[in-house]
Amino acid sequence: MKSAESLETIALELKNLSTEYSRRSWARYTTGLDFGVNEAYEKIVDLLKNKSHWDTIQNLAGIVSDPAEARKLQIMENTFKPFHLSDGLNKLALDIQQLTSKLSSVLNSHRCSVNGKQITSPDMEKILSSSPDREFRKAVFLSRSQVSRPLVDTGFLDLVAMRKEYALKTGASDFVRYSLKEQELNPEMCTPWRDELKLILPLMQQTRSDFAGGITGSEHVMPWDETFIASSIAPELNSSVDMAGFLSPIDALFERFGFDISTMNITYDVFPRKNKSEWGYNFTIEMGTDSRILANVRDRFSDFGVLLHETGHAVHSFASNPGQIILNRGISGIVSEGIANLFGSFRTRKVFYSQFFQSDDTPGNFKKLNKWSRACQLRALGRIFFDQALYTAELKSLDDINELYWNNTRDLFQEEPYADQPVWANTIHYTTHPIYLHNYLLGDLTCDMLEDVFLRKESLTDMMQKPEAFGSFVKEEVIDASGRYPFPELFKRISGEDLSLSFLTSRIIRELQN
Repeated sequence: MKSAESLETIALELKNLSTEYSRRSWARYTTGLDFGVNEAYEKIVDLLKNKSHWDTIQNLAGIVSDPAEARKLQIMENTFKPFHLSDGLNKLALDIQQLTSKLSSVLNSHRCSVNGKQITSPDMEKILSSSPDREFRKAVFLSRSQVSRPLVDTGFLDLVAMRKEYALKTGASDFVRYSLKEQELNPEMCTPWRDELKLILPLMQQTRSDFAGGITGSEHVMPWDETFIASSIAPELNSSVDMAGFLSPIDALFERFGFDISTMNITYDVFPRKNKSEWGYNFTIEMGTDSRILANVRDRFSDFGVLLHETGHAVHSFASNPGQIILNRGISGIVSEGIANLFGSFRTRKVFYSQFFQSDDTPGNFKKLNKWSRACQLRALGRIFFDQALYTAELKSLDDINELYWNNTRDLFQEEPYADQPVWANTIHYTTHPIYLHNYLLGDLTCDMLEDVFLRKESLTDMMQKPEAFGSFVKEEVIDASGRYPFPELFKRISGEDLSLSFLTSRIIRELQN
């Protein structure tokens, strides 16, 4: 069909421009230098504004009957429609992107100071996980709040206001509902989560207190205690490893599931340096062709968590069909983070850690660590609801943001402020990827669902009884199918159930009570 071919041609144009934008973004995040990120984004917007392309997409509506082609049309319509509402909205979109880029540079170049000395993120993590000095850990943790003032002074509140304005001008009631709808999710999806948290919160708190009491001497868990408690439960996390050879154990893990990463064009930039972003990222420069991983590791076993997670993103890219340009645009962030979380979780499974540890204590240590992690899992709701509250509250100052943070913490966890200034601005998602953090939690939920479905299907008790079969299951049921359906539909097709946080909370309750 000629019109369908035209749709693919438009998608190819968009993919090529997005590839160039991703290359320039990679350069900015790894060097701090700007090689024209905004200019590359402007070219994408110019394409999305193209009236001829929009007419082609609209003319296909009502003509396409094949379900697969209809899904492609839906994805392209969702992509182009926001740029054909008004010229004012298009200008606002560019302004938002430019300010986002400016603020991301503030975050990427910022380095915290403790006692007058600059400290890197990997060194900070090492202190938080290993220092027995609770007051020193507190000082290190709270230093993360130092970026709040520079971020706000550079325009964070303006960015929030612009996003609010954009959503209202599209006809949405607020930016949260607009964003969830753009992600093909129910705008009411998060509404029942607060009540679900209330039901499980006492069990979470008791479990956390039980662990903390014998480690910190206090049953009250503070933010600067969490990593220390985890590494005290499983000292293996702080074990020294030679990160010069980080790729070999990762390669061995993925090979067990039938994924040969030696055949994949994956670039790793994993050691800290000045002006490089201190977060962990996967840049899918071009699906199935070029994937790049940014991380900041030192010499600890725990650093494999981020490396496995980001490699999971890369393997997802290379396991996808690069020829399905349009369907690849329809892959949910929940699927992306779910697959990455899945492989990241193998850090504490025998199939991976046995490459480093042979002690009889290690399996028990990691089993207890997994229970601790379950007790902390729904703490993620704090960041998720704070992210959303930024777009439903009236904010005029940094003090307003801080108060919003504390109110959110009181409401969710019944906890009072732990300092004068909360730590929030260092979470880069609030700036660069708003209303995205739910993808990580729902990604965890997806991991649990996939494992449960696979074990039932194969009548197994452990996926490692058939690891290659599990890898094939993930590829066929999730990766190959993910762009074809909005995530809630994909979830139901695989599990037979509606997407609900209760799938995760019920599993947490079972494991904490065990």
